[in-house]
Amino acid sequence: MALLAGCSSAAGLDEGQGGGSGTDGFGDSTGAATGSASQADSAGGISTEEPTGWGSTTGADETGAVSSSGTGEEPSPPPSDEPTPSDEKDPQNLPEADLCAGDETTAWRLAVRDADAMSSPAHARQAMLGPWPSLTGVEVRPWEFLNYYTFAYPLAPPGQLLAGAQLRASQDDLGDMFELQVAVRGPELTETERPSLHLTLALDNSGSMAGKALELLKSASHVLASQLRVGDSVAVVRWDQLDPVLLPPTMVSGPNDAKLLKAIDEFTVGGAAELTQALSAAYAAADQQYVPKDINRVVFISDGGATATQDDLLQLAQRAADEPLKTGIHAIAVGVGDPALYRDDLINAIGVAGAGPSVYVGSPEAAENQLGKRFLGLVGLTASSVDVRVTLPPGLQLEAMGSAPDVEVVGQDHVTAAPNDRVVLHRRLRPCLADLDHNGAIVVEIGWTDALTGEPKQASAEWKLTELLSGDTAWVAKGEAVLAYAEALRAIQYHAGNTEAIDTAWEQLKAAKTALPDDQELAEIEQMLAALQEP
Repeated sequence: MALLAGCSSAAGLDEGQGGGSGTDGFGDSTGAATGSASQADSAGGISTEEPTGWGSTTGADETGAVSSSGTGEEPSPPPSDEPTPSDEKDPQNLPEADLCAGDETTAWRLAVRDADAMSSPAHARQAMLGPWPSLTGVEVRPWEFLNYYTFAYPLAPPGQLLAGAQLRASQDDLGDMFELQVAVRGPELTETERPSLHLTLALDNSGSMAGKALELLKSASHVLASQLRVGDSVAVVRWDQLDPVLLPPTMVSGPNDAKLLKAIDEFTVGGAAELTQALSAAYAAADQQYVPKDINRVVFISDGGATATQDDLLQLAQRAADEPLKTGIHAIAVGVGDPALYRDDLINAIGVAGAGPSVYVGSPEAAENQLGKRFLGLVGLTASSVDVRVTLPPGLQLEAMGSAPDVEVVGQDHVTAAPNDRVVLHRRLRPCLADLDHNGAIVVEIGWTDALTGEPKQASAEWKLTELLSGDTAWVAKGEAVLAYAEALRAIQYHAGNTEAIDTAWEQLKAAKTALPDDQELAEIEQMLAALQEP
């Protein structure tokens, strides 16, 4: 699970591996430590239309990749049907009319958008690398790509969060700029250290699940079963009002418990299946095995062929609410099925409203990578009400992320943080002085509520511009490559034959591979870009 989970109106709930060297921006380093950090407590169905939803909170170029499409005219950027949240000015920014006067620092609260969502890049990958490559029906959401790919920033101390940053000088058509990548890292959690887990699997039994979706549902469930241990409990229910319970709450004997595997293997599709019934059955089972200080999760597995009502989403949000010494029952949404048939609207909505991750499993290997290798980050919880702020030195301004300056920033109450995971936020900075003082400092501050105790906590880190500019930039280079790749997918999807965006992505990938030559995820992106160029 990625570290922060933002709740947005897009879900219908608007109610309430590589390695680098040198300084990494955390104060830790594979070479010399130069940074400093302080810690202180204080809708279903199959569509034949072209996809229309896109947006970015990562600070990527919002103009879209444009090139000649054979008509001699520049194609318009892909349309947007969901608002782009804006970074929010801190009230201390005075006067508001001049945010870059040259002698005042400026503080910003960074917007976070669905940073537990990882369905889009996995869906795109499976769709392009299959026997019939096509992006039809895939919604390319660039911010999810930074959630999906990994950035090996240092882990935080136990019970804490850790802020980090990397900065790279660059240029574009507008002139000089800086690429700023801010990371927030959760603490390390080992399998032996995690609290007991009480898991409820809610399996979609609708007719559309027949075939590949059912096979992948069982693969995903088997991977989850392999991660359980003595002291954990599990229940299995169907999305069926008449006969929902396949396995009542049961203490497992360890990994791959026989009773659990039997319930999974004997699961079949057919009969009525609605999310409303799934919620009723799943939370009834989850309540039976609920333990306040342990980890309590409901995993919904579906091909997305259902509809979430406003009441459904409100129930998910209410059940995910955390209280001191009484954690909520967070929802994990797992999408399965053929990439041409899978619809991610429902999966994303469940993840956002339920304050948990949303992932897409398109193969048994993907099930192991996303549900097995990332299991502790998937089910764990360190913090809620996470707030990220950055203060810039005089002479630097934060570039606007997109349109709609009146768009609400994601609410604090819907942002969570997990162990063994991180969020990466990418922003562009513009100098507004001819002679920028590189001794000025960038400060990243994090505030959060301890997920178990309810105790408010804070962490901060500060670096001089000279430290960041002379330090390691491997991860910001990877971030640029990931975003350029997402932009290429989006450009090709709307303007077939667009080569400019792919060329840019190749350039950014080359730079990232120079910094991280052994990064297997960059090799995967290289494979995807090559697939985009195939006739």
